[in-house]
Amino acid sequence: MKNLFYIFILLTLFSCDYQGSYTFKAKNETSKNIEFRFYYESSQYSSSEEYGQTINLSQGEEKIIRIIDAPLNSEAHDCLKEHGMAYFNELVFDTYVDSVKIEKQLWQPENWIYEKNSKWSADYTLIITDELIDVNE
Repeated sequence: MKNLFYIFILLTLFSCDYQGSYTFKAKNETSKNIEFRFYYESSQYSSSEEYGQTINLSQGEEKIIRIIDAPLNSEAHDCLKEHGMAYFNELVFDTYVDSVKIEKQLWQPENWIYEKNSKWSADYTLIITDELIDVNE
């Protein structure tokens, strides 16, 4: 019986529950300054405490804007196809171009490019171009 107790303790200490994580990145390919102002401070998925409520992107700059952890034992996958808007609702923000708010909602899923990195992680990248934000030079 004592051996079973030790085996149970060892299994408990060394068992792993993997979870998928999604890194949301934004890259500014315009000559403008871009600012995101997020609506939500924190949530059940997002690690927003590591990233500010306001994200600024200078010309040519790329930043991680959020990392969202999937539920336990969930491999990384295209979460839009599997879960709909669940994770994207964590990304609601207003966009400002050179301090002027634009109406286009860049946080919408159709603006992001999905790339799986490994079994447990994937990236979504928002590439901001003049065409995307409808800026005329």
